[in-house]
Amino acid sequence: MARKLPRVWVAFSGTVTQAALEIPDGTERAIRLESALWWAWLEAPTTQSFAYPIYDAQAGYICGFMTVRKETRERGGNYWVAYRRTAGVVRKIYLGRSAALTERHLAQSAERFLMMDTAAQTRKEVMPGQRGDVSLEWEVMMRRVKSRHQVVQLGRL
Repeated sequence: MARKLPRVWVAFSGTVTQAALEIPDGTERAIRLESALWWAWLEAPTTQSFAYPIYDAQAGYICGFMTVRKETRERGGNYWVAYRRTAGVVRKIYLGRSAALTERHLAQSAERFLMMDTAAQTRKEVMPGQRGDVSLEWEVMMRRVKSRHQVVQLGRL
């Protein structure tokens, strides 16, 4: 059974946004981002990852989550990195040390993933009869090659 990640929830009220972290094990109540508890939770050795929502304002709902993971680098220290699968490819955005994980920085990273999602969707043009896993340029080129070849039927001997 997969363990549940702690999740950040963002509430919008007019021009004010409030974000809080919910930990699924129920040991702590919601932790507000950029509070003393938030910074302590990020620095804790048991904290490895959490999920942050990607909100699509144009659609009016959350279109997915990015996974934010703590990684140890050779140069020493822990760094945070955000991951999201977009069009079958895992994308990665470097976030920095724990001190850089502000609500604004996380929201900007989520916005970058949203832009990657929309770019991947607009790039995937499909024409009638085209397979979805190949590019439009490849399909057009293959149709030109096929149309240039003549089919010759040989009779029986």
